Amino acid sequence: MSGPLQIIIGIAVLGWILVNQLRVRQFTARRLRVAGILGVVGLVEVASSAAAHPVSVVGWTLLVAGLVIGAALGLVRAATVKLWVRDGAVYTQGHALTAALWIVGIAIHIGLDLLARAIAPSADAVDASSVLLFIAVSLGVQGLVTMQRARALPGARVLAGVRG
Repeated sequence: MSGPLQIIIGIAVLGWILVNQLRVRQFTARRLRVAGILGVVGLVEVASSAAAHPVSVVGWTLLVAGLVIGAALGLVRAATVKLWVRDGAVYTQGHALTAALWIVGIAIHIGLDLLARAIAPSADAVDASSVLLFIAVSLGVQGLVTMQRARALPGARVLAGVRG
């Protein structure tokens, strides 16, 4: 996939995530599947880029640093999501801070891409191709933490049989 197409797909996925994060939704463990699917696609993209272009240690370090930051932001975002139980089902809704943290995360990812381009040009393609992997890691951590919070809610019987 080309660079501009990756950016367009990344923006579309982020827009879809933001809309879904801000509206009231029932929380189910199936929501984590989206993170898994994005993660697989992201890994394929990174692997393809790495196979086509040798990557320096600095490049891999920047990629891993970005994923760690994405995971940390997912942890923080999970705390911003409002949870409640209605008829045994858990509902969620993020707010402005949830959305702002997504935007901050993408800005950091872009900053790391630019840094990679400047100090480790061999890593540019790999770091630029990692946006879906970044989103997957961040969304996955947010989902797992939200699931743990949901399980602690009195009357939340929906997630009782799901391991996390």
